[in-house]
Amino acid sequence: VVIKHGGRVVTASCPAGPAFEGGLISYGMPGCDGAIEAVRYRDGKFDLETIGGVKPEGICGSGLIDILAELRRHDQMTPKGVFADRKRELTISEESGITFSREDASNLAQAKAANFCGQYIVLRHLGIGPGDVDKLYLAGAFANYVNVRNAIEIGFLAPVPEERIVKVGNASARGSLQLLLSSRMRAVAESFVKEIEHVELETTPDFFEIFVEACQCKPMPGELT
Repeated sequence: VVIKHGGRVVTASCPAGPAFEGGLISYGMPGCDGAIEAVRYRDGKFDLETIGGVKPEGICGSGLIDILAELRRHDQMTPKGVFADRKRELTISEESGITFSREDASNLAQAKAANFCGQYIVLRHLGIGPGDVDKLYLAGAFANYVNVRNAIEIGFLAPVPEERIVKVGNASARGSLQLLLSSRMRAVAESFVKEIEHVELETTPDFFEIFVEACQCKPMPGELT
């Protein structure tokens, strides 16, 4: 997370772990053919879209975000991750036997909380809120396919107005190419790095309280205290 405001550049690292890349999730998988990438909940069933339009084999990060958002939207899960009727597991794809469990929801909540904390603490450090952000750039292949509204509703992204959010794709590859090909760009990058202030999230006095609150599947407050 990097935020530029008032002549300052502040950053923090969010140790979200592998959950949104398929790790620690019963049927999690990377974003390749067969991965469920988009989910809608209708009439008690899940409508699915897979990468490549083939039979579902698992769920990738964008699909996991959709599942959490759809369960909350249709009152099939509480903010603390308790499923309706106290179920321990939900069937996502009957065809492939793919399920989503309470443990899966818990692992995702903790991964999401790390992302929440990074954004929340850096914004607060600068004395601003989500509504003050002029542009939110989402970098990386995963971010490129995330349903922004769903990500905001579960607290994965700060509630920046959607029209201000820009998906830039694989920015690290493009940036690396520029540094390899241009001495001027290398000089710009080296100068920029010296301006960055790094916030150690775990040393923030109320980090644990923020993290616990962030584990709930609900939007980040518009006003940060």
